[in-house]
Parts: sequence; C-alpha cells; structure tokens
Amino acid sequence: MVSMKDIISSPLLLIFVIVGLLYIVGFSLVYLKKAYARCLELGISKEDLKTVIKSSLVFSIVPSLSIVVGLFALISVLGTVWSWWRLSVIGSLSYESLISSAVASAIGFATNAEMLDQATGRQFGVVMILMSIGMLSGFFILLPFGKKLSMSVNKTEGTNNWKYVLSGTFMLCLFAVYVPVLLIGDTVQAAVMLTGLVIAVVLGIFARKPGLKWLNDFIMAFSMIGGMISSIFWCSLFL
Repeated sequence: MVSMKDIISSPLLLIFVIVGLLYIVGFSLVYLKKAYARCLELGISKEDLKTVIKSSLVFSIVPSLSIVVGLFALISVLGTVWSWWRLSVIGSLSYESLISSAVASAIGFATNAEMLDQATGRQFGVVMILMSIGMLSGFFILLPFGKKLSMSVNKTEGTNNWKYVLSGTFMLCLFAVYVPVLLIGDTVQAAVMLTGLVIAVVLGIFARKPGLKWLNDFIMAFSMIGGMISSIFWCSLFL
C-alpha cells in the first residue's frame, strides 16, 4: 500500500511542482515585460522604472523571510516538496497547518507527526485536495465579483471610512477563527503563540522610532523565529 511518505518523497510530485513553479515564473516574467513596455509608452523614464523594480525586489524579499521560516515549520508536517508548493503559490502557513491538523484529527491521528508516520497515500490525498480546493474558493468569488467589489469600495473613498471598517472587520474575523484554536489546542502551542505576540508588540514599539522604521519589514520574520526558538524552552517546561 502506498503511504504518505511515498507520496511526499515521490519524484513525480517533485516534477509536477517544478513544472508548476516554472510556469508561474514564466507567467510573471511575461507580464513584467508587458508592464515595462506599457510604462515606457506612458512616458515613464527607464531610470524611474529601475528604481521601482529595485525597491519592489527589496520589499518582496524581506517579507518572504517569514515564509521561509514557515516553510521549515511545515516541512515536518507535510514534507519538503508539498510544503514548497503550498507556500510558493497561494498557500499560507496558518491555513495549511490548520487544515492538516483538522484532517489528521478527523482521520484518527493524535498529531501531525503521527499522521506523517502512519497515514496512507489515500489519506494524504484527502489532505492535498482539501488544501487546494479550500484556497481556490477565494478565486471563485473574486472572478465574478472582484471587480464590482473593488469599484464599490473605491467609490467610498473621500466620502466615508467604510472601506477601512470592512478591512479591519475582516482581519478581526480571521483572528477570531485562528487565535482560539491556537490558545485552546495545547499549552506549548499557546505559549509559543503568546511569545511571538510579545515579540511582535515589542518590535512594533521600537519600529515607531525614526531610526528603526526598517524593523517593520522584519516583525513577522523575527516573531516567528523567536516563537520557534521559545518552543524549545516551553517543551522542556510543559512536556
């Protein structure tokens, strides 16, 4: 019987992931070229475009540090190849971890580690399908309604602050879903989350100072790294 470990280490899965990532990179480069040419048509100088590209690279690489940290955390649950694919395309660490834990519990495994050791290929296939379909739901909503929603929100600019209220409410709803799960799950998990929260708050306070504004780009990465390091202490204390 094919096991989960056979799938996550399969050369075929690796080939599919590489092909998918190459397609995405090629797609991005094609549209980068089109956008560059269009900017030149609009009269934007090459020097200005180079400045924008350089700054965009910096602001893209720095936030990705937190994704790299999340990748190492997810590898222990889903293996290297599938974790690489999920966090390289449209996945997020919180969503992937939540889904894998929920499916592991539904199947009958006490922990993600137990699922990794004992799950069959069919069971892992369920995890892969749920992760993929769940993330695509946002696109199914945005394709028919995204433009109308964006235009209706932009119309409110300058007249009222509803766009900011809606955005803030959305983030609060996300916190309301994920935070209780993390706090109630187990003691170590809650302690790690609270440690990361404290680090984020402290860094946020320091980032208000004029000479330390650069910290804003590293708060998530440092919070995740600090939380992971603290897990060693919390595990020795509670387990």
